[in-house]
Amino acid sequence: MSSNEITRRASYGPASPVVGERGSRTRARIVTTALSLFESQGFHGTSVDDIAKAAGVSRATLYQYFESKEQIFVQLLDECGTALMRVVRRIGPLEPSELGFDNLHWWLGEWAWVYDKYATMFVQWANVDSPGTSVRPMISGFLDAYHRRIAGRLASSGVSSLDPTDAAMVMTTLVNRFNYFQHTRLMDQRTRLMGQRTAEELIDNLAVVIQLILFPLTPASAFKQLLGGAAPAAQASRRPATAPPVPAGNAEPLAAGRFDKLSPRAAATVRGLLDAGIRCFAERGYHGSSVDELVAEAGFARGTFYKYFDEKLDLLLALSDEAAKLTIELGGRLRQITLGPDGPKQMRDWLTEFVTFHLRYIGITRTWLEDAPRDPRLDAIRQLAGQEMWGAYSSVLNQVERTYPLDLDIAGIIFFCLLERLPETLTEAGKSLDETVDLIATVIERGLLNGRPVGRPTDRRHA
Repeated sequence: MSSNEITRRASYGPASPVVGERGSRTRARIVTTALSLFESQGFHGTSVDDIAKAAGVSRATLYQYFESKEQIFVQLLDECGTALMRVVRRIGPLEPSELGFDNLHWWLGEWAWVYDKYATMFVQWANVDSPGTSVRPMISGFLDAYHRRIAGRLASSGVSSLDPTDAAMVMTTLVNRFNYFQHTRLMDQRTRLMGQRTAEELIDNLAVVIQLILFPLTPASAFKQLLGGAAPAAQASRRPATAPPVPAGNAEPLAAGRFDKLSPRAAATVRGLLDAGIRCFAERGYHGSSVDELVAEAGFARGTFYKYFDEKLDLLLALSDEAAKLTIELGGRLRQITLGPDGPKQMRDWLTEFVTFHLRYIGITRTWLEDAPRDPRLDAIRQLAGQEMWGAYSSVLNQVERTYPLDLDIAGIIFFCLLERLPETLTEAGKSLDETVDLIATVIERGLLNGRPVGRPTDRRHA
């Protein structure tokens, strides 16, 4: 070993006999401090130096306990995971009956309690769970184990029309994203709607949707505890989903005409840089991608990048504008779906288009949901695209007459959660595009469109 090489001793684990009582307190203080900083600054905005300084230790001391901030995160995640696993072990039988729904409802309530307790970690989990991070394998391993446990419970409860493992992936994905958005300021329209509902109302409606996903033939009588003893027909008086107003001024896309006057050669160069950004942000995340990596992916010199873009954020803005335009087009086509004999095919055709778009632009839309980087122009793009899709969800949801309790505004949030995360989850599990589309369509039909079509609703966007 040369004299210039530096070695670092193995870090002390939580059960290490070398640490001692004082060391255990130091380690716990580092973990607690990191959690506080992750909450106030976000995972990406927190450095090892930040944690060491706030914990009152040197950088070298911190490294004796943890190899990186990612390892600190893993320690915190392990605590969350242990709590969730305890909840899984206590699930009662699930079935298409009042007892089965009561057990599911209890479980979701307990799940929400764990989420509330570890809200910061779960929110940061969503932000860290992106390609290229060293935490990703640990998160994937935990989720695989969690899916297996839930799948076993579903299989023993008689879930047969859906593969239990598929059903487990759907449930965990939906519940985690639903709770995530409940604890963040993202997607202002949806957050406002969540804020207007009690925690009990949110859990009630999520439980109804998941019950129908698992057991689509569950009788309306199974939900009578949510109807306050009223007859199922009382559902008919519930108000329809509300589509948000179009933003004042109909904000123009940021990049409108920006590259229109370029020569064919220059336009091809810009397209190459944009495509490289799409790939890099999807594979490594926005924060994990540098300009050097972007130009290397595109096959251009660094100077070429700065000829067309001011900085990495400028590239993200151009890609966000492009993704927003496509999102708005998809929302318009979703509004045109009419439930009825041709409804399932229309929905699957639309989902094929949506999933293809979503997986291509996932690195861009992920920054919208993480709200990082913070930029008012990104806020405007996100809100414009989100409001269009929100109106499209309302248009579809309003087409069904239901005999069970369901707040359609909350159903719209659930619709969004399914489309936002499930394509990635299923693709990573090895499912093909057709398999992914078919499962998502089945889940939507069972959980959100379970009822009798009532004809084409009035589109209140222009009312």
